[in-house]
Amino acid sequence: MNVLIVEDSYSARQLLRITFQHYGCTVIEAQDGEDGFAQAARHTPDIIISDALMPRMDGFQLLRALKADPELKSIPFIFYSSTYTGDKESELALSLGAEAFVPKPTEPDELWEKTSAIMKEWEARQRRPAHPAIDESDEQYLREYSRIVASKLEEKVQELEDALSLRIQAEEQLRRLNAGLEERVALEVEKNREKDRIMAHQGRLVAMGEMLSNISHQWRQPLNNVSLIVQNLLMECEEGTLSSDSCRSYVSECLKALTYMSRTIDSFRVFYHPDQERRLFALHSAVADTISLVREELEYNGINIETVGDKDSFVNGYKNEFSQVLLNIVVNAKEAILRQQPAVPHIEIVCSQKEEKALITVSDNGGGIAPEHTDKIFDPYFTTKFKSQGTGVGLYMAKMIIERHMGGRISVTNSAVGAEVVIELPLVRQTDNEVQP
Repeated sequence: MNVLIVEDSYSARQLLRITFQHYGCTVIEAQDGEDGFAQAARHTPDIIISDALMPRMDGFQLLRALKADPELKSIPFIFYSSTYTGDKESELALSLGAEAFVPKPTEPDELWEKTSAIMKEWEARQRRPAHPAIDESDEQYLREYSRIVASKLEEKVQELEDALSLRIQAEEQLRRLNAGLEERVALEVEKNREKDRIMAHQGRLVAMGEMLSNISHQWRQPLNNVSLIVQNLLMECEEGTLSSDSCRSYVSECLKALTYMSRTIDSFRVFYHPDQERRLFALHSAVADTISLVREELEYNGINIETVGDKDSFVNGYKNEFSQVLLNIVVNAKEAILRQQPAVPHIEIVCSQKEEKALITVSDNGGGIAPEHTDKIFDPYFTTKFKSQGTGVGLYMAKMIIERHMGGRISVTNSAVGAEVVIELPLVRQTDNEVQP
């Protein structure tokens, strides 16, 4: 059976199509009365199921046009509507020649049963066309149709008035809610100030965690060496083969390892001790000192780090704070690389000069920053890590140190393989100034 569905709602049309295709029908679709009339003339369907309220030509106009066409007036017609559901609308539809008026929504199987029953009844009449009770030239149709349309328009106007009333109520409620907005804003500003006051403390805690992590990597190898020496010393002692020279040699190696570990503690203590005043320092030296603190950990994770620069740059600022910024950037690069797992993990630090600026560019191949995060990367408390892995303070504090404390600029972009962080600092030309170690 070929079924023509005339419905302006795509979702309703789709549901009807699925229903009738389920029962083996061939479905033709039209989106309004004009389209439906054209499809009926083109395909001559076995039955037409049409909505009543549609743009351009509604269901009543379509039915009247079909019944006025000698080739199409014998096609059974079913109204399927949720708008025109009153007795008058049903009477008008039946008087124009419709077989039935089915209200929406109707269960698919029930709609199919009604359609099948209508088709059987229609076939029993041997496809005799249903003649309208209202003459096509009679003004009664126009009066009845105009009355029904006017009634529905009044209902729609009432619905709009009710919606307008609800909107006015909502606006009044919104005005009441906004009455205390200034007080709430002031409260939030104070909360943000409190957050800023604890940021430095959180930053110090994060730095302490990084320090402990890096110390553990720096100590891993010397501790392992001390362990091996002690085991060898014990084994030779038990076997009776320990000589004085061997004992002194073992003790000497242990002392070397312990001295190295002690120097490591001193290096980290100095590194995390904040500078009290600005001073002139060389960037190459600061970069080298910073890398020495994390090289062991990077190598442990299989990450190569390289420093490039044929000309040293001198800046006036806080060396330890700058080193903490650089360390934070390198640690972020390491974590990105560990997540991305590139074939050849690599971090590159380039020291260069451009006009009156000293540039430090840190590049990695860790996949880069998601576009939706680029504008937020320096925001306080913004982090893409799990809560247990980061607080979102590090890069915010880095921006504060570089831009507020040292008069520079820090920015981040994506390269083809990862992220690229650029630090710009005012360059100091070397004359008679003494560079601090």
